[in-house]
Amino acid sequence: MPKKPPFSIVTPTLNEEKIIGETLKALKRMAPDAEYVVADGRSSDKTEQVALKNGAHVVFEGRGFRSIGAGRNAGARASKSAILVFIDADTIPQPVFFERMLKEFEDSSVVGVGCKIMPGELTPMREFIFEILNLFVKLSVRLDRPSIAGNCVAYRRDAFFKISGFDEEMQASEDQDLCVRISKLGRVVYLTDVTAFTSSRRLKKMGWIGLAMDWGGTTLNFLSGRKTTRYAIIREI
Repeated sequence: MPKKPPFSIVTPTLNEEKIIGETLKALKRMAPDAEYVVADGRSSDKTEQVALKNGAHVVFEGRGFRSIGAGRNAGARASKSAILVFIDADTIPQPVFFERMLKEFEDSSVVGVGCKIMPGELTPMREFIFEILNLFVKLSVRLDRPSIAGNCVAYRRDAFFKISGFDEEMQASEDQDLCVRISKLGRVVYLTDVTAFTSSRRLKKMGWIGLAMDWGGTTLNFLSGRKTTRYAIIREI
């Protein structure tokens, strides 16, 4: 019998040909025994071929995902492990994340584990802004309303499906929404000393003012209970 992977890494994609290969290579160096599932939204580029070449299992749903949440859900359904790790195509965590995440899940009361998110191309301004954002996440966990980003986060499989996964109608803040809902089933841990580095492509495209308006609008919708049903897709140029 083949050995069951310790966890499954699910990555939603849509036209990520330029970066998905390097992301998968980097993750496989850190977690060679993990299962890799790429949930593709019917990309028009070579995302599928690059993912397959780098050892990932590629799945689709219908004629294309309605949202990133739908992609993550499709990948989760296709996975085999008891722990689901969601990592975006433009995000790479520190190697220690996987060890620390598994250690936290040894406590049966833990249903989710996340970490800090920082831009890969650090400048003093970017570091300052993201440290503030991470502080808000830390406070949300302490206030029992955890809002951990979906760039790099892990959930216990049974808890994930008990709450029916991500809300597929949401184009943004679906990660915060799931985190709040799953926290009703157990404890969510936020690793403040572990970081995942993500692309600054949205910032480069929109600038600070545009990004503030973008994130501000989706956050206000989330806090007021409204669903963001349209959200700009930013890809590598």
